[in-house]
Amino acid sequence: MIISNNIKIFLSIISVLIIYINTNLSKPSMNTDNSLYNFFYHQEGTVCPFGIVCGKIMIFLGIIQIYFLFINKYESIRTINIVLLILGILASFMNIPLMFKLIPAFILQGVITISF
Repeated sequence: MIISNNIKIFLSIISVLIIYINTNLSKPSMNTDNSLYNFFYHQEGTVCPFGIVCGKIMIFLGIIQIYFLFINKYESIRTINIVLLILGILASFMNIPLMFKLIPAFILQGVITISF
């Protein structure tokens, strides 16, 4: 499947927006203790501090991905993106309701990395 880089850039922007909106603009969990456990703990319907940090990191990674797509050198970071996509999918299992909201972003990232 061949997709132009302009379409891939658009898909990347949409996937980054989906991830950011669902992690950083959702209700954060209110953890009063600063222990490592509370960094990953979330109440039902909220996002833990780890998810919020990952959403912010995704903006940076999305900018890098868009840059490499723009200069037509995406093949040099394609393997890294595949690994990050797999790790992101695995990490999303910590919050199943959030995982279902992120499925469209995972599909878009999969389309970007699989198309050549």
